[in-house]
Amino acid sequence: MLYVGIDWASDHHDVCLTNDSAQTLAAFRIAHGSQGFERLHCVIKEHQPEPQQVLVALETTRGLLIHDLLRSGYQVYAINPKAVSRYKDRYVVSKAKTDSLDASCLAHLLRTDRHRFKPLVLLPEAYRLLDRLCLDLRKLVDDRTRVVNQINDCLKEFYPQALGVFYKPACAISIAFLETFSDPNTLLATTKRRFRAFLKAQNYPYLEKTDELFGKIHAPAPQADPVIVQTGKLRLKALLDQFLAVQRHQKLYEQQIRAVLRKVPESKLIRTLPGLGKRLVPELVAVLGPRQSHRRFDSARALSNLAGCSPITQASGKWKTVRMRTACVKPLRRTFRHWSFASLTHSKWAWAYYRYRRSQNHVHETILRCLAQKWSKILFAVWAAGQAYDERLHIEKLKRHRVAWAVSF
Repeated sequence: MLYVGIDWASDHHDVCLTNDSAQTLAAFRIAHGSQGFERLHCVIKEHQPEPQQVLVALETTRGLLIHDLLRSGYQVYAINPKAVSRYKDRYVVSKAKTDSLDASCLAHLLRTDRHRFKPLVLLPEAYRLLDRLCLDLRKLVDDRTRVVNQINDCLKEFYPQALGVFYKPACAISIAFLETFSDPNTLLATTKRRFRAFLKAQNYPYLEKTDELFGKIHAPAPQADPVIVQTGKLRLKALLDQFLAVQRHQKLYEQQIRAVLRKVPESKLIRTLPGLGKRLVPELVAVLGPRQSHRRFDSARALSNLAGCSPITQASGKWKTVRMRTACVKPLRRTFRHWSFASLTHSKWAWAYYRYRRSQNHVHETILRCLAQKWSKILFAVWAAGQAYDERLHIEKLKRHRVAWAVSF
């Protein structure tokens, strides 16, 4: 076996090669580019011509280098930087740190403890595309929320009359209202007839509230500094342009995700689970991957650990405590948190479990994490068995086991 440790950076990478005898075969630095990657492959072939016998360790799971290594047929391991730091203490007690030392520790970590890690698996293109689209869509949604908050802050400075006119500040009619009446002076000069025509043009369903809304926007309000009004109007226009651009691209992402999801057979199984909307189904399908090949998870425990649903136990002698798991994939933990919260209104047993735990004075977020752990077990069972979820059968199983919070069914 040939063990390769690569300390990854943005413009260069330090590489260390070792074998089963712990002998350092080569240590060098390559540039981040085609020439650097080609040099890395040439050096590896000098010591091991068969790619299947080459094991590579890095501290990242994404990037051009990762894709190049997987495409070359090497076994690639993504090691948590914290694990590498703890392993390095076996060699350097003084806490010294260099890039070459990190590369050497990564190589020796594979040599001694590779049984504790799993190599990266290149999933089929549809699943990888779905995963990346969902990740980017989440970022777009966060950007949209950020812009909406900035719009609210901008309105509070010079245009308080526009706040709270409609139910949602980011709905279509609210954005159209701000584009049509972009400052307080324009709004105050508007007649009731023109305002009603605006509501009709936007297909507002509650035209009987026209008088109420007109009185609200013409109610006395503090006057802002004219300088703040002028600059606030320009900033509001810039923020509205950003919001519309993000919203347009968000719709394009959602269309692309739906198109890819139709090609994935596992999506039909995942859709049978309660509380999963159009946003969560593709995220879970991308995480689980295909059922028949490239199985990413061997157990429900592995899935819940990765999502941060299962707690950790710390014990020593007579002392013992249970804590929340923080070492996890944060986007996946957010997905399970949203799912567990949405399931409260779509699943009878989930709502009964929540009420039972609340009656015992448990914290809301703690209950949701425990509920997410239960859903992770069900999700893995549905995915592994290839059978659709049945709420009635699950409730009957809870009754057979005489679960305390299921007695009320």
